[in-house]
Amino acid sequence: MILSRNGDLLKPRLSKLAFAEQPACRFPRFLTAMVAAQGSDSSFLADSFYVTLFDILQGLLFLLLALVFLTAIFSSTVNRSKTWFMFMASIIEWCASYLIIIGQQTGKGPPVGLCIFQAAVIYSSNPFVTSAALALTVELFIKLKAATNRTGSLSEKLTWGLASFPPLIYLIVFTWVLIIGLEHPKLAECDDSDMFCHIKVSEEIGLAQPFVVSATVTLLVEILIVIFSVWNNVILFNHKRKTGVLLSENSSPFSLSAFIRRNALMTALTVLGIILRSITFQSGT
Repeated sequence: MILSRNGDLLKPRLSKLAFAEQPACRFPRFLTAMVAAQGSDSSFLADSFYVTLFDILQGLLFLLLALVFLTAIFSSTVNRSKTWFMFMASIIEWCASYLIIIGQQTGKGPPVGLCIFQAAVIYSSNPFVTSAALALTVELFIKLKAATNRTGSLSEKLTWGLASFPPLIYLIVFTWVLIIGLEHPKLAECDDSDMFCHIKVSEEIGLAQPFVVSATVTLLVEILIVIFSVWNNVILFNHKRKTGVLLSENSSPFSLSAFIRRNALMTALTVLGIILRSITFQSGT
C-alpha cells in the first residue's frame, strides 16, 4: 500500500500497455490447413471405400448371376423357358449397368459421353427387369390356364412375343434418355455418392424427365405383375373349389408347389417395389 504525503491512498499507476487488449489467440495457419487437408482426405477415403464396396458387390452379383445363366444354357438336364432366360439376362444387365464407369467414379469423374451412356443404360434397366418379370408371370398364367382347361400348350410365336417384349421396352426408354442426354449434356453428372451417373431433373426437359419416364414405366409394369400374380392364385383357388383337389404334378407342365411359392414371393416383392417406387417418385419430383 502506498500513501501520499497527506495520508491519502495512492492509486497505482499502471501503464496503458497493461490495459491494452491482448490479441485473441489465433490458430496457426499451417495447422488450420493441415486439419482441413486431413478432413478432406478422410472424406475422400470414406467415399472411395463405399464406392469400392459398391463395385465389389455389384461385380460379385454379376458373376454369380452369369454363372447361373451359363449353367442353364449349357446344361443338358436344366430346362428353362425363353422368358426365364430373358428375366435372368435383365438382372445381369442391371448389375452390369452400374459397372460401366468403374475406376472413374472418384476424382475428375468419367467423360461426359460415357456418363450419358451409363445414365441411359441405368434408367432403362429398371423397366427392363420389371418387363421381363411381367413376361415370365404372363407365361406362367397362360400355362396355368392351359393346365386347368386342358388346352394346348403355349405357341412358339407367343413365346417369342413374350420374350421380345422386355428388350423393346428397354430400347424405347434407352433411346429417349440418350436423346435427352445428348441434347442437354450439362445435366449428366455423377450422383452425390459418386457411384453412378444420372440426368439431373431440369425444367429444360419438361415433364418427360428421364427419372419420371423410367419410374412411371416401371410402376405400371409392376402393377400388371401384381394383377397377373393374383389372377394366377384365383385360378388355383377356383380349380380346387370345383374339383376338390389342386393340380397334380403330372397334369401340370411345371411344379405347382414351386410355382405357388415363387408366385407369392414375386407378388410380395413387387408390392414392396411399388411402395418404394412411389416414395422415390414423390421425393424425386
